[in-house]
Amino acid sequence: MSFYSDQAQEHLEPLAERMRPRRLEDVMGQEEVTAPGSPLRLMAQRTTSSTIAIPGAALLYGPPGTGKTTLSQLVAQDSGRHLMKLSAVNLHTDDLVATLATISRLRRRHEECILFIDEVHRMPRDQQDILLPVIEKRMMDFIAATTEPPSSCLAPALLSRCVIVHLHKLSFENLEEILDRACVDERGLKGAVRLDPEARKLIIVSSGGDARRALTTLEAAASRAIATVSDGQVSILKPDDVRAVVSDMASYSLEDQNNMASAFIKSMRGSDPDATIYWATRMLDAGEDPRFLARRVVITAAKDVGMADPAALRTAMSAWEAVERLGMPDARTPLLEAAVYVAVAPKSDSMFEAAKAASDDIRINGMRGDVPMYLRTPMDDEQQKEGEGAGYLNPHDFGGFVQQSYMPEGVGRRVYYKPKDSGTEHQLIAWVDSLRKFNDGTPAVDATGGAAADAAATATAGEAAAAGTAADGGAPTGEARPAASAQDAAVSQQSADTANTGTPRARHAEPDNVSDHVEEAA
Repeated sequence: MSFYSDQAQEHLEPLAERMRPRRLEDVMGQEEVTAPGSPLRLMAQRTTSSTIAIPGAALLYGPPGTGKTTLSQLVAQDSGRHLMKLSAVNLHTDDLVATLATISRLRRRHEECILFIDEVHRMPRDQQDILLPVIEKRMMDFIAATTEPPSSCLAPALLSRCVIVHLHKLSFENLEEILDRACVDERGLKGAVRLDPEARKLIIVSSGGDARRALTTLEAAASRAIATVSDGQVSILKPDDVRAVVSDMASYSLEDQNNMASAFIKSMRGSDPDATIYWATRMLDAGEDPRFLARRVVITAAKDVGMADPAALRTAMSAWEAVERLGMPDARTPLLEAAVYVAVAPKSDSMFEAAKAASDDIRINGMRGDVPMYLRTPMDDEQQKEGEGAGYLNPHDFGGFVQQSYMPEGVGRRVYYKPKDSGTEHQLIAWVDSLRKFNDGTPAVDATGGAAADAAATATAGEAAAAGTAADGGAPTGEARPAASAQDAAVSQQSADTANTGTPRARHAEPDNVSDHVEEAA
């Protein structure tokens, strides 16, 4: 077929490279990123004497094959700057220093540069430290690309100087358009191949939303289809051509992914370990990224198991770490182990409901009172003179409890956390109730009906909390008697300390420095 034979003596770049967009507006699936006024659009502008401000550093964060490298090239092209490309995967410090020296020489000749570092999450901190002063002085514009969360890949000082640009996973429709364009474009397959609809679907499913991977699969499958026809004929790329170049392919569309992920989560929430294993295995066998499943296990452990079995979250996080370190196929076993643990664990969504209730109070009900003066941490002498931090009572100075409001000014008692009668959370019901009643200055009642119940009926709130401690085994001990106010409580406790030891306990010692003060206050 002439598609290949005519170019036999020429270097043929990969199809994915040939089909890179030539303009920012041609980048598929990233309309927000390339819209007028967006950070990358502004960086792509040519600066003039009237230019006041444009972003000087950007971190492109998104899944593989969404256009991070292409966007950096187009920004450099449109702005008329040189593009210096490095990859943190194999970057040596000497290479970085040499590149920065080249940029400095070009700058002295009034030639501006953009430094692009791919896979920046692989860049060690000592190399990031070398970059920091250069970016601060804006010797060049800086663009980095990563598939990892921004806070985990860049040092805080460097991250604070970057605009974070989120790139989205390409949709089924985006990938359809990319493949169809590659089949007819003169830079691509030049109309030599026509895609069977089912073959197109299989390519998209196998790509996992990665345009580069989809185009690589198309190129490999097209070479097989072209070999079966005579020169000049248009070949039909069929599902068998795709299956021949992508092994172990199962039917797994983007819609399938959403539906199966939903079934996987609901199986864990519904305490069905067998269904949990089935859906996880089906998704993994179809080529799903195990990290995608690991994140769902962590979310379900926190949201649906929660305080009923706090160990579920630790197990899920350990499995996620194992997935990151091991990769497939070894990651399958620890991932399933964590998923089953979450499935069979007792369930409680009390923390999710508590967070929602607090959020509603803040966002909808407008409960945004100021932090009380005694709960603040004075950061300097002036704030201390104004009374910030004065009057705070440290519960440790009062045997573990002291009556003191911790809510914002103007916001009364609000109940967000409501322990459920499930798993280990059952043990917290009476304890949390006694804490609230003690802080409210009313007698606590031991809801367990144990030996402390009779004592609680006649005791003050502090005595009830102490009695609840004996019944629950190990909970902190409360004050002997709740005072009418926090200040009265302080006086009462100090008197008790003096009577017991002859010397009042030292309290509220000033820290040696501000950092200690903040840590102590927290």
